[in-house]
Formats: sequence, structure tokens, C-alpha cells
Amino acid sequence: MRPDDISVLSTLRDVLGFHNARQRVIAENVANVNTPGFTPSDISQGQFERVLAGQARNATGLRVTDPRHYGGTDPGISGQLRGERTPDSETTANGNSVVIEEQMVRANENRMRFETALSLYQKSLNLIRLASRPPGQ
Repeated sequence: MRPDDISVLSTLRDVLGFHNARQRVIAENVANVNTPGFTPSDISQGQFERVLAGQARNATGLRVTDPRHYGGTDPGISGQLRGERTPDSETTANGNSVVIEEQMVRANENRMRFETALSLYQKSLNLIRLASRPPGQ
């Protein structure tokens, strides 16, 4: 039995993938803070929930390994998430709407949620290890 066969671990892995993809989008926003005309992006929690619900409806246990296949799910949820344009509260004279303070708040919030999911994942694995030990060890 693989850890991915356990639904809790599979869901936590998908949550980690979501936060990883969101952190990548936030980092891109910060990197383009001085790019004229740049509009920041973000991945919404709602988009992640829709992708996750789609995977649950299509839980055949099959994996798509080729774009010509149909049925099953993609190997990773982060590949299905796309950044959506979400301008921050201010726009500069050059058309850039990235507010570094708002991006830092998003990055910190995202980091805390990632660490929480990672901690839950690690604790779940520890429980499985504990349950698989022979009695008396």
C-alpha cells in the first residue's frame, strides 16, 4: 500500500501542491514589482476546491499519463491550477498594480497554511508508522 492510497494523505498532498503553486504565483508578482503594466495574479481557494471536487467525482483510480488519454485524473493538482489576474489596491503611474506589502501578507498567510498541512501530513505518517509496528516495540 502506498501513502497515496490513503485518502487523507492524498488530500493533504493536493493541499500542499495548491500552496506550492500559489507561492510560485506570489513570488512572480513580487519579482515583477517594478515591471510597467504588470497586473498581479493569484490562485483562489475556490479554484482549488473546484479542481479537487472534479478529482473526487472522477476518482476511478486511473491516472492520465498522456494527453490523448481520457478518464482518470492528472498526476498533480498544481498543474491544473492557473493564476487569475487580481490587481492590488493601488496602481502606479506606469500601470503596475503590485503592492509589495499586500503580496508579503499573502505570502506569509500561504506559508502558514502550507506548514500546517505539512505538519498534518507528517503526523499522519507517524501514526501509520506507529500502527504498523509489532506489539512491544
